[in-house]
Amino acid sequence: VVYLAGRIGGVQKVGDTVPCSQICVVNWADPRILEAYEGAMNYCKSPDIMRIRTRVQHIITGRLIAKGFVHPPVSLPGPCTEPFNHEIKEPDMMYYGQKVTLSQSMIFNKMFVCGLSNVQNVLWVSPNIRKDSAQNSGRYETEFTQIDFESAHLGFESCMELIEEILESVVNTLVDEEGHAIERISGRKLEKLQRPLKRYDLAEEAAKLGCSHAEAEDILLRQNETQPFFLTNLIRQTYDRRDDSTGKYKNYHVLFPVVGEILSGAERECTAERLMMRMTELGYRLEYFEPILRVARVYGLSASAGAGFGVERLVRAICLLPSF
Repeated sequence: VVYLAGRIGGVQKVGDTVPCSQICVVNWADPRILEAYEGAMNYCKSPDIMRIRTRVQHIITGRLIAKGFVHPPVSLPGPCTEPFNHEIKEPDMMYYGQKVTLSQSMIFNKMFVCGLSNVQNVLWVSPNIRKDSAQNSGRYETEFTQIDFESAHLGFESCMELIEEILESVVNTLVDEEGHAIERISGRKLEKLQRPLKRYDLAEEAAKLGCSHAEAEDILLRQNETQPFFLTNLIRQTYDRRDDSTGKYKNYHVLFPVVGEILSGAERECTAERLMMRMTELGYRLEYFEPILRVARVYGLSASAGAGFGVERLVRAICLLPSF
């Protein structure tokens, strides 16, 4: 009920904190509530989509586990969460007398596991909550599942090679196993993935086209109608490593036709000084991220690289659906 009310907005006043201590009354006569409810139920009742979603998650986690990745318990609350490059509202709540933020990403968790323990390869199948601002409504999922992975043995190139390998397994397996179901769902035929994926330096493409980064991304999506591709060198998160010798960011997105971005990742910054410098450049509140900076300052972190698959977006991409 709370989820449905949050998805449609405007039914009740929602503050900047999640009211976990009370259940809000929902007006079931409201047509927007009924529309959201029916949409959710139609999705849950679709055996094809649910079966494909299960297979997607199984293939990704299976490939990672086979390569030695381990899955620690999921931690939902923490002192702070991921800094985003678009406006969001932090989902804060009181938890045993302490103000915490619900997880919007496992990024700091996985950086800390790889940097502060003997575990070198980590993955999480993690639920995420994201309270986007009004102007981003509809672009980002408000609740979604992310398969996050990180490794102290990966760098920029080797992580992209692993991502290609996993996506090839996911797409080509589902073409073979669920091709007819996918064509029935979308009216279109899913093509097998061809490696290597094309790579585009976003800053270079924008300069070449004489447009903004966002416009260049849209143009590249239109030009790649059947195959996914990498975007690299994005001005993005504070923990994405920047190569000061070239000025380029060692990060990447994977974009699929119809849907767009289904994965983001990077080689990481791993010192408190570098993290603080990047946060300052992007205008983040250093006091909010002090718990993260303090750990990095006192204990130090190891170099690592990783990424996160958006499960719902990837299923939409596999099923060739702009939305569920």
